[in-house]
Amino acid sequence: MFLNWIGFGFFHEKIIIEEGQFINSLKIIAYDFTSCSFKGNSMKKGEYYLVNAFTGKNALGNQTCVLMLDDISDTAKLQSLAKDFNLPATTFLKKTKAGYDVRWFSTDMEIGLCGHGTVAATWVLTQVVKESKKVEFKYNEGTLSGELTGEMVQIEGRAFENEQIVIPDHVQAGFSRKVRGYFKTDNKDIVLLDSEKTVRTMKPNWKVLTRAETFGYVITAESDNYDFVSRTILPFVSYQEDQATGSSHMMLAPFYAERLDKNTFHAFQASGRGGDIRCELDGDKVRLKANCHVFAHGQLF
Repeated sequence: MFLNWIGFGFFHEKIIIEEGQFINSLKIIAYDFTSCSFKGNSMKKGEYYLVNAFTGKNALGNQTCVLMLDDISDTAKLQSLAKDFNLPATTFLKKTKAGYDVRWFSTDMEIGLCGHGTVAATWVLTQVVKESKKVEFKYNEGTLSGELTGEMVQIEGRAFENEQIVIPDHVQAGFSRKVRGYFKTDNKDIVLLDSEKTVRTMKPNWKVLTRAETFGYVITAESDNYDFVSRTILPFVSYQEDQATGSSHMMLAPFYAERLDKNTFHAFQASGRGGDIRCELDGDKVRLKANCHVFAHGQLF
């Protein structure tokens, strides 16, 4: 069996991977995930899955590696592994009595909260390994829950409140002076633009945006075909724009609940790969529903 022309991030060219082939310190295993079942198994130390999260119509989703380890306390080691995988996020799991401890890393830094990594981990544990139908993830700032719901998976986390402030000059200049509102949160800041077309076509002025210390921006507008569209802009991260961002939608669900007078949404992240996200606001909690696609499975040695 072959995985034809799938290039892993830590390789510098596209390759053909044959089942059982050893490359560097990794054993690559190719599976047809549409027919294989791992029911009754559990992830082993060093086992990983490469996953596209928030997939759907016109949506390739965001990529992450879900990797099981018996110790996730060594920050330098985790950062080095994330650089090797070279994906937008690497999701590190450690099994506990209560569920899983989790940490997320980009190639540059640790990520405080990673929705697409949590969605991918939930998919692997409930849809692929089929260890259980519900899982709990403990991270530095709290707990996220994940579960299988029909053919999709769902995660639940806290809603991010926002506060409208005067639009900073660097934000207007950074987003072509088409900003209609600016809202602070304790994660990324929400930038309301004048139209869906502006969101989709916006070319941020990175030089201007990096003059401020703001970690990230979520540019957004209401949509004709969805409830809203958005993009997640990260000026200080190497890849600069995230492709499908769960944490952003934990901010956008309460934001649009007030504006649209509803609590369930079908959203689209208008990035290069695209993300299809279902959101529900329930009090101070947000639930995100998603589909995923596993495209590789392997083992660290």
